[in-house]
Amino acid sequence: MRSEFAKKLKKHDWYYAYSDDHRYWTSGRSQRKQLENMHKELDCPFSMSDLSKWAHKMVLEDFEEMEPECWYRKPKRFNSIAPAKRDDLIAREDYDKITSWLALGSTADELSEWVPWV
Repeated sequence: MRSEFAKKLKKHDWYYAYSDDHRYWTSGRSQRKQLENMHKELDCPFSMSDLSKWAHKMVLEDFEEMEPECWYRKPKRFNSIAPAKRDDLIAREDYDKITSWLALGSTADELSEWVPWV
């Protein structure tokens, strides 16, 4: 089910591989495999990379390039935030396409669990 896939994408720790705790790494790897299986079963037309950008709401139009290849979410509130690269961002049009594809066939209750504006 697409709505379940969306929830799992949003909840997944995409940075599990950096963990020093082997149990945490193993759990994250297992979850990633589950996501990849769902991706294949649903015949998802989007790459896992784009789905990660979607899950983190890395929308290009919400960012500003303040230095060459240093993109910050607008407005930049803290000096200690690391910049994103352009390749880390997805256009709003693509973000909306992913959202629409994931929402197809979902009920309002299902959507409310992963779409903030419902």
